[in-house]
Amino acid sequence: MTNYKLVITKILKHPLFTGSAIMVIGHNIFNIGQFFYYFLTIRLLNTTEYGDLAAIISILGIIGIIQLAFGLTIVKFVASQKTEAAVSNLIKWFNYWGFLAGGIAAVLLLLLSPIASIFLNLTQPKLFYLISPMFFLLVIVYVYRSVLQGLLLFKTYIASLLVDVVIRISFTALLILLGTALFGAIIGMFIGIISGFIITRSALNPYFSGKRGLKPKIMPLLKYSFPVLIQGLAFTSFYSTDILLVKHFFSPHDAGTYAYLSVLGRIAMFCTSPITSTMFPIIAKRFASNLPYLKIFYICFLLVTGISLFVVLIFKLVPDIPISLLNKNEGQDILWWFGLFMAFLGIALLFEQFYLSIGKTKPVWFFVAAAALQAVFIWFIHPSLFSVVQISVLSTALLNIALFVYFPYYRRHG
Repeated sequence: MTNYKLVITKILKHPLFTGSAIMVIGHNIFNIGQFFYYFLTIRLLNTTEYGDLAAIISILGIIGIIQLAFGLTIVKFVASQKTEAAVSNLIKWFNYWGFLAGGIAAVLLLLLSPIASIFLNLTQPKLFYLISPMFFLLVIVYVYRSVLQGLLLFKTYIASLLVDVVIRISFTALLILLGTALFGAIIGMFIGIISGFIITRSALNPYFSGKRGLKPKIMPLLKYSFPVLIQGLAFTSFYSTDILLVKHFFSPHDAGTYAYLSVLGRIAMFCTSPITSTMFPIIAKRFASNLPYLKIFYICFLLVTGISLFVVLIFKLVPDIPISLLNKNEGQDILWWFGLFMAFLGIALLFEQFYLSIGKTKPVWFFVAAAALQAVFIWFIHPSLFSVVQISVLSTALLNIALFVYFPYYRRHG
């Protein structure tokens, strides 16, 4: 019995276990916090104001793609350095590249702000100018967080996320209740981003002393990141492009209605995302070790499909309950279509992550084609909100068919 206790104690104290536990628990709390922020703003803002906020969040979501593509690469490169001096030099260069990329993107956004605010039919177009500094800071924060992961500073990484979301929620609620409405929601988000920057920058300050050394080779980084970047662009496009195009083509009120229905629909996908993210490293490791891995994928597929379709069923049978939680009263008849759209997207993401985990990058282009199809169809066919979400369902259904068809092909050709 003593031996069992000793083994359990060693496992609990092992850096792999503690680090994984901190990351999984911390990320889940952060994701819950993000959803709470969405629900809070939907309840406190009127439908038109939330439509504006959703459009701004969709644009800022582009940073998430950059994090998805380059974050793991930064982690890999930082973690692989063998000396403290090499780590410090690499961090200085990532910091430089982050400031450069963020600065260029911020200037471009600033120049495009007048055109973009008109295209999106923003009711308060001047607020779009706040996106530029927010975008700049987010690029830096995402670089710093990836570096923290590479240094195995998981507690600091998670602390930056949790402080960000807590401050964002707190200031947003306070400012909106004080009567600032949409401006308060955006400023609350901005303050949260600033808090994340302060925490991450403070943690990495020791690595910034001294000048940059020799520039590391960047081509391996870009080559390693490219397939993930393409997949991330297409994936994020699915649940951002529709919101932006609806904001352009429909009235502010209808755009706001579409935005909050989209947030509810995402429950069908994001409640299964931990399964997908957990599957990726497990299968990647087993594939690299020439161990069986298909059974794991089949189990994950059944779990993701079952859970997401259960959410869709709830949206179909009792749509009034989730919509009433948001203090809204429109869209009950089409809510389940949003759930179906996100369920299909979640299943497609599972397939794509499976293929990437075993080094198959060709299916990435299925995502690109389907996302392009969605955008083109919505641009030319948009008589109603219902038709828009139907196009999204059709696009993701065709994507899943393509990924299904590729599965036996991959089995035959390895």
